[in-house]
Amino acid sequence: MNFLSFLLAQATAPVGPDGNPILIPEQTVPSSFFGELPINDLWRCIVNVSWMQAVVFLAFAAIYLVYGWRVFKALVVINFAGLGLVAGQYVGGRLGSPLWGSIMGVFLMAVVTWPFMKYCVSVLGALAGAILGGALWRTGMLPDPLIWCGALAGLIAGGFLAFSSFKFSIMLFTSLQGSVFLAIGALALLNDYPNFGAHLAKAVYSHAFLLPLLVIIPTIVGVLFQQKLLKQEENWAIPE
Repeated sequence: MNFLSFLLAQATAPVGPDGNPILIPEQTVPSSFFGELPINDLWRCIVNVSWMQAVVFLAFAAIYLVYGWRVFKALVVINFAGLGLVAGQYVGGRLGSPLWGSIMGVFLMAVVTWPFMKYCVSVLGALAGAILGGALWRTGMLPDPLIWCGALAGLIAGGFLAFSSFKFSIMLFTSLQGSVFLAIGALALLNDYPNFGAHLAKAVYSHAFLLPLLVIIPTIVGVLFQQKLLKQEENWAIPE
């Protein structure tokens, strides 16, 4: 009985020197940039994709998923040129000329990427790992404000694999990008079917794991498929 009384006493609120109870603030998960993932914005972008654009997305998805390793140099240059486009447009807008800023950004990033190809592939592999880590976190229905933990773990794992296996890093980021294109194109086409768009939107909003899963599964399949092709065809791989 004395032991039970001791446990009950420990469970009560702590008391200060003046005899008044000490109020402990409620512990909540801190808010962050990822406090509420923009599912609505993502779905709105998919809905606004036309059927012709969806077909283009599916075509690029096939290239990335099937022939990603074979044309990886061109894909790496395209990725960093796109990054240069965004950065150049921002800087050019601050200087009064977004157009010339975009042109210079694309040109500079494309020129710099080629001689540093392996390092650029490593960066893309690490970023792919971060995206997959965040997607796995979301698929596991873990707290959204802490999704950066999953992304950070994926970034570290992807960076380690990028520097330890150059080929795997290429297959990872090409498969991931192909999966994103595949998900966008397929969902956009399915949304155009009569009386099906509402059910599809309901599934996306009610099942938080759906969109990440549509990216994770094709990524894994793409990596395995490219590895299979790489082993079967000797002349398929581009020399490092």
